[in-house]
Amino acid sequence: MADSDDLHSIAKEADAVVRIERITHHIQRIREDQHAMRAAIERMSEAVTRLALVEERQAMASTAIERLAQTLEKLDERLRRLEVADPMQTKAAEWVQSALWALAAAVVMFVAGKAGLF
Repeated sequence: MADSDDLHSIAKEADAVVRIERITHHIQRIREDQHAMRAAIERMSEAVTRLALVEERQAMASTAIERLAQTLEKLDERLRRLEVADPMQTKAAEWVQSALWALAAAVVMFVAGKAGLF
C-alpha cells in the first residue's frame, strides 16, 4: 500500500482488494473531516449567537447611559438655576449634586453589571 491516499494513486493500484481498502479508508477520512467541519460550524454558530446577545446588551446599556446623561444634564441645568436664584443654598446644592452624581454612577454600574459588561 502506498503512503499517499490521493485518488490518482488509488486508481493506479493494481490489486483490486487493496484499491477497495484504500478507497474505503479515503471515504472514512472524508466522513471524519465532514463531521469535524459540522462541529466547527456549529461552534461558530453558537459563538455568533452569543456575540449578537452581547451586542444587544451593549446597545441596551448604551441607551440607558444616554438617557442617564440627558437626565443629569437637565438636573445640572436646574441646579444651576437654583443656585443663581438663591445663593444661600449653594452648599446644599453642592451636596445634592454630589449625591446625584453618586446615584448616577451607581445606576450606571448597576446597568453595566446587568448588561454583563463586568
